[in-house]
Amino acid sequence: LYNLIFSQVRFYDMYKVYEEVFARIPLSIVRHSWFLENISSATHTGYDFLKRGLDISSALFGGIVSLLFYPFVYLAIKLDDGGPLFINQERVVKDGKTIRLYKFRSMSRNEAELSSRRENRVTRVGNFLRKTRIDELPQLWNVLRGDLSLIGPRPELPSGVAVYEKEIPYYHIRHLVKPGLSGWAQLYHERHPHHGVDTEETRNKLSYDLYYIKNRSLVLDVVILLKT
Repeated sequence: LYNLIFSQVRFYDMYKVYEEVFARIPLSIVRHSWFLENISSATHTGYDFLKRGLDISSALFGGIVSLLFYPFVYLAIKLDDGGPLFINQERVVKDGKTIRLYKFRSMSRNEAELSSRRENRVTRVGNFLRKTRIDELPQLWNVLRGDLSLIGPRPELPSGVAVYEKEIPYYHIRHLVKPGLSGWAQLYHERHPHHGVDTEETRNKLSYDLYYIKNRSLVLDVVILLKT
């Protein structure tokens, strides 16, 4: 192969081609050395500062505008089943910390209070809220507080994280960056588990999260925002 260099043959790294075609990092190549070569928080200091400014301005504007929806959502939920307006859940965020995240209630009960998902169901109003993403609007206040970003890996439930950190190598690396309302995996990984524990699909999801962590930039964030 070395001799072919003098014949003007172009060489392509197999893993880089895979990354460009499939928009993910194959976990088979991930070792300690890969992180040393591709992941560094120091090189993203300026980006993180600009991103936080974008988060604050967007969440403040969006949060104020979203208040227009609150009375209508409240009325619809009360007329549907008379239950509470919000649900809250703990989620794992940057540096492995946990936060309390609020959403408009779309299921008959708060998932965090249940021992089995079979005890729960999506309400009629909740189905509409989910399809339109209106149920996510209260999380804009989490963005304003700095718990979340607009764009980043979606935060997971603590129960799921406890399993994945034991069964998936390097899973904790996704906690290097602030999680987001939407992310690269949400665009391309169609079979990600919603609330249940699924190690194999989460392994696939992590390959997309690693792609984002490696390539994160304001341009990529805008692309994800527009595709979302």
